[in-house]
This record gives sequence, structure tokens and C-alpha cells, in this order.
Amino acid sequence: MSATESIDQALESVADALRGERRVLVTCHVKPDGDALGCLIAMHRSMIQLGADSRMYLADTAPIAPEYRWLRGLDDIYFGHPPEDAASRTLIAVDCGSAERIGNQDLVEAAPRIINIDHHADNTRFGTLNLVISGASSTAEILYFILKKLQMELTHEICEAIYTGILVDSGRFQYSSASATTFRVAADLISRGVDHTAIFHQVYETVTLAKTRLLCRLLTNMTIACEGRLAIGVLDRGDFESAGADNGLTEGLVDNLRAIEGVLVASLIYARPPGSVEPGDKDPAQIHYRVSLRSSSEELNVQSIARAKGGGGHNQAAGFTAEGETIDEIIAYITESVARLLDLD
Repeated sequence: MSATESIDQALESVADALRGERRVLVTCHVKPDGDALGCLIAMHRSMIQLGADSRMYLADTAPIAPEYRWLRGLDDIYFGHPPEDAASRTLIAVDCGSAERIGNQDLVEAAPRIINIDHHADNTRFGTLNLVISGASSTAEILYFILKKLQMELTHEICEAIYTGILVDSGRFQYSSASATTFRVAADLISRGVDHTAIFHQVYETVTLAKTRLLCRLLTNMTIACEGRLAIGVLDRGDFESAGADNGLTEGLVDNLRAIEGVLVASLIYARPPGSVEPGDKDPAQIHYRVSLRSSSEELNVQSIARAKGGGGHNQAAGFTAEGETIDEIIAYITESVARLLDLD
């Protein structure tokens, strides 16, 4: 994220707006990752510091992914149903590319005011006030600068939450969006007491046995295409049952495919639980597959592949939901799309 004058002014505008809020509901996208959860907690705690009556809400009822259950503050989240007075609160949406991704359209429509803070380039600017900085490594990085504008006390809980968001959405600081500014922010958080080694261990090196078994199933069901540059892994309902795993354990599995030598693009296709409903679903009775996409460089824009299917994300990390399609049809679509990206005949 470059410190241009226009970005500085935008950060100041949002900081001014937050100073004036007295009652807020902070939310993020469904199936939240480390960036979404980190921002949710950090924003909530910061609004309380400002003297606001703040609540956190997630439309999801599914368990938080194990990688993030150690984060402090999760017990204060309203899951599934927002607080009764939600419609009278300003809605602060963090790390959410569209209103649909919040997962509760009634809540969005009822909100008297929406402050939308995000770093997804395809953000729909659905807020009353929008701060979208697509060059930032993460929404957490943007939030750090907002809190600096607010002259907030960066408590240990807030620092841990922001660092986790940056770590996860920068791809462990390996994506091209991880700029010199990103590393300076991380360094400042560490200087304030963040134990970066412990957080890395919690997020990436504490793997349940069920997730390990799921990874084995994934690698068994892997397909290599596009002259060895594309790896696709599939997990069907039977794989989850055999591994004793739920869909919350899919976090990060696609990175194992991308790490294979010669692979430039990786995709994970997995079946959602029966009866689960997500924003944009047309027929809950259909089998829905969630598709995650990762690429090794900014030039290989997998976001374009996801967007064509109604999804979104970033150039190097994106995803979409496939409804009413077979696994073979999804694999064919991904293979053809990646072949075009790689300019293969």
C-alpha cells in the first residue's frame, strides 16, 4: 500500500466517520479467514475504545476454522442471528468484497449507514462510505493505518488480530502485494509484543489429525494438467466422512497443491455440506462445490476465472461456488481457463 496523498485523505475520512459513531455492528464475509476475523476483532475492540456500543456479527453458523480459534474475542461474536437492535446500528463491513458476501441481505438493506473497508479490487462499493485500497496486502494492513489516524491504543489483542490478518492474506508474506510497507507494519506490531513465531505455529503448524487425513484424500484425488503447470484437487462428501472432517478444515489445503514443483496454478474443489446455503445460491437442494484458486504470480490472474463464475478475490487468490455442475465440468472449466492464462494451445 503506497502512502499517497489521496490514500492518506481517504484514511482520514474514514477515521473521522468512525470517531462520530456511537452504536455499530461490525461484520465480515462468510467463511471468514484470518484477515476477516482479525479485522472483525480489531475493529470491534477499537470502537469500544472510542466509546461506542459495538457488537460483532457473522452470518455463518459453521465453526471457525481451527487455525483461528485461538484468537481472543471470538466468544463475543453473534453467530447466525444478529442482535435484536441490529437494524438501528451503523454496519461496519471489513474484508467483504460485496454486500452479498456478508450473508444477510436483510441486515444490509436495513442498515442506516454502511462503512465498507476492504482491499479486494473487485469490491462493489456497496457502502455509504467506502475505503477500498486494492494495493494493500490485506484489509488488516488498511485497518492498522486507520487506527493510527485515530491514535488508538494498539493493545496486545488488537496487534495480534491485525498481524494474523496480514500474515494470512499476504500468503505468509510471499504474495506480490506484500510491500515494504507491509513489512514495516509487521515489524511495528512485533515491536509492540506480537509473538510472530507463536502465531505462525498456531495458524500453519498446528494441524488436526482429521485435516491431515483430508489432505491425504486430496492428494490422492489430484489431477495434473496444462503440461504440469496446473494442479487440481477434489474432495467430495465421502472424503470428508472418511477423514472425520468438516468443511472448516479446508483452510489452506490448496497451498499444498501450489507448492508442487512446476505448478503455477492450483485449485481445490470441495463439496459443501448438504443443505448449506451461501449468498448467491439459487437452489439449496443442488450439490454445491466450492472452488479455491491460487497462482504463483500476479500475472496469472485467477480472479478473472472466479469472476466469470460469479466469484471474486485477488489476482493470486480467488474462489467461486459452482451450482448444478459436475466435478468433471468444473475441472474442464478450470483447465480451459488456465490454459488460456498460460497461452497454451
